[in-house]
Amino acid sequence: MNVAKYIRLSSADEGARYGEKLESDSVTHQRMLLDRYISERPEFDGSTVLEFLDDGRSGTNFDRPGVQALLNAAKRRQIDCIIVKDFTRFGRTSLEVDNYLEQVFPFLGIRFISVNDGYDSNNFPHGCAGDLGNGIRTLMGEMYSRDLSQKSKAAKRQYAQRGQIISPYPIYGYIKSPVDKRTWIPDPDAAPIVRQIFEQLLGGMTMVGIAGELNARGVPTPSQLKRTHGSKRQLWNSERMQNEWGRSTVDRILRDERYTGKLIALKQTRTEVGNYKSMKSTPREEWIVIPDAFEALITQQMFDQVRESMQRNARPRTASAYKSDRIFVRRLKCAGCGLALDRRKLAGEWHYVCGKRAWEKTAHCQAVRLSESELTQAVLASIHLQAKLAKDVERQLDRQESGCRRTENAMQKRQRHVQMKLAQLTEQKKDVYLRYDKGELSWAEFDAECKALGREIDNCQKELSDSAKSSDSVWATHTLCHRGQISDLKELEQIKTLDRETVDRLIHSVKVYIGNRIEIIWNFNTDGLLN
Repeated sequence: MNVAKYIRLSSADEGARYGEKLESDSVTHQRMLLDRYISERPEFDGSTVLEFLDDGRSGTNFDRPGVQALLNAAKRRQIDCIIVKDFTRFGRTSLEVDNYLEQVFPFLGIRFISVNDGYDSNNFPHGCAGDLGNGIRTLMGEMYSRDLSQKSKAAKRQYAQRGQIISPYPIYGYIKSPVDKRTWIPDPDAAPIVRQIFEQLLGGMTMVGIAGELNARGVPTPSQLKRTHGSKRQLWNSERMQNEWGRSTVDRILRDERYTGKLIALKQTRTEVGNYKSMKSTPREEWIVIPDAFEALITQQMFDQVRESMQRNARPRTASAYKSDRIFVRRLKCAGCGLALDRRKLAGEWHYVCGKRAWEKTAHCQAVRLSESELTQAVLASIHLQAKLAKDVERQLDRQESGCRRTENAMQKRQRHVQMKLAQLTEQKKDVYLRYDKGELSWAEFDAECKALGREIDNCQKELSDSAKSSDSVWATHTLCHRGQISDLKELEQIKTLDRETVDRLIHSVKVYIGNRIEIIWNFNTDGLLN
């Protein structure tokens, strides 16, 4: 048996949110509770125990890495039982939680246990819809989460208005004060680098030149420094650990007015509770700006001079270069160095090239150059291939279903035959006893006939038991849980052109190799389905 522990900690936990611990006390306590529950029950002896964790994630939606890994393993029939501390750890949306408890998990044959709620799906063989307490608990969890979100927003605003930091991690050049975590102090290693960047730009260096000089000296990038300080935040290019300084990184530092000591907060807000993808920019007049909230790294005069210099030297933005036709924004990266590819117009046509070539002329990935038209056609062809493969898999599943039904019908017919024979043998055994009681059979004859009938009855019962197990295994190997995904993939055949929304929905990233070879990492799961 494979038992899955699912542990979730809300982003409201201070220790986890500010990155002060590798995992919070709450995670540790949940793990101890679930481990004790499993160890105290003999039914789990010898089981393989898996753990799925979401630390610092909201339960108001299921777009969480840990729970998605859990559900994918469940769909692949790799989990027999899921155990959580309580329903709110699994999710705080009543409709989605009820759907998994009532539909998904029973269909997959997965047992679900909520320890603190005293819930075990084995005690509800026909579903838990009749248990009013479960419905009330999940609904209360959802209402509590929304109320907590509103209170959290109000608290953040109050902290910011008092000049206290609400950002989970300091910007490059600062660290949290050991005395008060809601204020920043200069980072002795990174603060001089920030001052140097501003001075070099005023001295006439370009942002590309500054990035090249920092790379040549081996100065850690902001991302590398965050990881060193224990940041757990996952970025789009988080798998590229040895990243380099680039023009965009230098530009981001030069445009950040917080280096003058200003606290600037609430520039963005979420429109949907728990959904980080719903983050929207707020109007500038609604920002909270507190001057002299912490020690400045540069003067306001220097910042204003840099901004004026950048405006004078800024390239004129053409409409064609910055409108919505940039459908692959933040999706392309060099397979060699991991840097995001730049979009440039070469010989009258848009191309994607590796940005590393700007400061390292000997970079091997200088040869990475792919035209946008070729990329678009290749991605469209790959999307259509996924649709074709989905159709092939659907036909294969149809054949499997047909075979499963024929096998099951034959098993059911055999089971009925054996059950009838078992009933006849039971009656014969009763008749033998009556004949013995009347004196028609001697003890030896009675004993011999009873033993013979007992062996036949045992054989029938064993055959019924084996037949039931075989019937379960027929459907256990069948991937009905992929039907919904197949239906979605089949619709991809209708896509004739690409736009930004379609690319964001289907594609996580595209790795571009030398020789115009690409590797697409999809947002949908193809493991065990299209392979």
